[in-house]
Amino acid sequence: MHTTDDSNADGDTADDVESILVGVDGSDTARRALGRALSLAERYDASVSVLSVLDPDGTPMTFDVETVDELEQTKRRLVDDIVAEYDSHTVEVNGTIRRGRPGDVIRRFAENHDVDLIVLGRSSHGPITEALLGSTADRVIRTSSVPVVVVPEAER
Repeated sequence: MHTTDDSNADGDTADDVESILVGVDGSDTARRALGRALSLAERYDASVSVLSVLDPDGTPMTFDVETVDELEQTKRRLVDDIVAEYDSHTVEVNGTIRRGRPGDVIRRFAENHDVDLIVLGRSSHGPITEALLGSTADRVIRTSSVPVVVVPEAER
């Protein structure tokens, strides 16, 4: 007889998932991750926190204060639109934006808000970029104490 044990090393089970964090950036892959997070939240009766991270230092370009403010407003609209879209959904959805390196911000947010599961999309940026910089999902997987579900980009 074969049995399955859904518990992890700490004895927690998938039924212990009460809070899910999903990172969004406006990409199709992030939209797929959001869909997965909502599906899991329905399954486990969990809430979903939508997080978008503004990283003005994460690019070789230099932004002036006005441009950073515009980028922040774009992120705010993205998160607000998602929260509004799922306002009448059976799952509680809330949103926030933060500044900083996305992998670090996601990890800290999860740890500081007692998140039980992180859901992220993984986009391919090409082998050279991946080798030099890695991906946000890779960084979160390597550094987070919270379990991470990675949703790949859709096949083309």
